[in-house]
Amino acid sequence: MKYIGKRTRIAAILLATGFLSACDGINIPEFRVSDLGFSTPTAPVIDRPLPDSRGVITYETYQVMVARTGDTVSSMAQRIGMSPDELARHNGLSLGYAPRMGEVLALPRNVGGSVVGSPSGWTPDLAITAIDTAAGGSIQVSEPSLGRPDEPLRHRVESGDSAYSIARLYNVSVTALASWNGLGPDLGVRIGQELIIPVPDTSRTTAAPVAPTATPIASPTPAPTPTPPATVAPVALASSATGFVKPVDGTVSRPYNPQAGRDKNDGIDYAAPAGSDVRVASDGVVALVSTSTGGLGTIVLVRHANDILTIYGRVDKVTVAKGETVRRGQVIGVVAAGDPATMHFEVRKGTDSVDPAPYLR
Repeated sequence: MKYIGKRTRIAAILLATGFLSACDGINIPEFRVSDLGFSTPTAPVIDRPLPDSRGVITYETYQVMVARTGDTVSSMAQRIGMSPDELARHNGLSLGYAPRMGEVLALPRNVGGSVVGSPSGWTPDLAITAIDTAAGGSIQVSEPSLGRPDEPLRHRVESGDSAYSIARLYNVSVTALASWNGLGPDLGVRIGQELIIPVPDTSRTTAAPVAPTATPIASPTPAPTPTPPATVAPVALASSATGFVKPVDGTVSRPYNPQAGRDKNDGIDYAAPAGSDVRVASDGVVALVSTSTGGLGTIVLVRHANDILTIYGRVDKVTVAKGETVRRGQVIGVVAAGDPATMHFEVRKGTDSVDPAPYLR
């Protein structure tokens, strides 16, 4: 799954993404884009895949369902052998909700079907070129910030989101976003709604492909001042098969514990001297830098490929800004002073916290 969302205890993150708000009381409303402006030129997108006879579109890791004229939540659920309550609850809807024709609902589980294919000749390199060409070279993107025809990105709508702000975030037109998701004439979106992000069309791309390993990740809100040179940690840093490096040189003071209760911890806390370097675990793009209200001080959130998000708490002297590309091992700040000094680290898959240990072995 690839989408960006957020909220309480970072329990629903910018999908996202796409992506990002809370952890043990963190509340970061400023992360949402409230500006309704949309002036960045956008590349054309492919047509949304046609649904099957039930109205289902099957992607690699998730499915959605397209409403027909006169549909209700119950009629849609009946066509796929699902409880209406299950379908309604997953989409934050009432049982009596009547979807618009073409409106897309997310399915909570796989109901069978063939995965959609990709247009002939579609490649991530050409998609990158298409977006960059449309923007006149004013933005650059790389594969982790793109969806694929068989696996589009998804974005979970948060408070303060609008169709315009979401479209701007992903460098797509609001018209395409509305068409892919069956939005109404008012382009209204609801909190908790999962929107599919349109995939760039490469059929009219003739420019030479851009190597994704040499191209920065998309920056929806470029920093107004030049980005400071990256400080890359030495090769000796501990790494894992996933390419993650340990975020700080320290010992575990509080392990991962997803169980509810007094000792619940959605990440790992490291005991480390104040001023110790904090490093980004893997290549990505900074999704948020903000001050929490839940005891984690300044936090940095980084979005990676494969719907992975990493979170760094109690960080001081942050050297990166939202929208900035970061590289594995890059120093993004230092451990803040504390009694004792600790640094909090989380790994999230979509909106769910996961144990960071396997990523760091």
